Amino acid sequence: MHISALPLTLLLSTTAAQGWPAHHAGCSENVVALASGIHLNINGQWAEYNGTLKIVDIESASPVNQTDFLIAKGELLSDIQAGMNIRLFNQQMAPPGNAAIPGLAKYAAAQQTEQALAEGLTGVPSEDKKALESLESDIMAGIKLNEKNLKKASQGCDFTLSFPPADESG
Repeated sequence: MHISALPLTLLLSTTAAQGWPAHHAGCSENVVALASGIHLNINGQWAEYNGTLKIVDIESASPVNQTDFLIAKGELLSDIQAGMNIRLFNQQMAPPGNAAIPGLAKYAAAQQTEQALAEGLTGVPSEDKKALESLESDIMAGIKLNEKNLKKASQGCDFTLSFPPADESG
């Protein structure tokens, strides 16, 4: 499958614009884009996790503020969809035979599960408890999977993203 140069350019410029210089001696542009994209997925998964915790917090109030719940649910679904879009790009960008490809397929299946769980949230704590617990654990498992995918994506070349210290990231 052919990907235009524009998304690759946007992805690489996004990582550079966020202050993450990439050192990638011996890495192809596709490997750099893939590794950067997986990193973006990990960041998005943290947004999903925090969105899930926000819903847990909203549902811990009595009564549940349904407006806040619906807004938080919409934000969570939006974060999940954004992650799905990035993961699809990563799958399309992955060079044939890249070691991250099987993990990306596993992550795709996990995203479908997360999306279904999030879509099924009702704003009724007793109905949502198991789904929210599952979302929390599934998202954390997905982060661990993508951390492995990131290492596998750049096997055989020197790819390092440098991040600013937490107190300087703005």
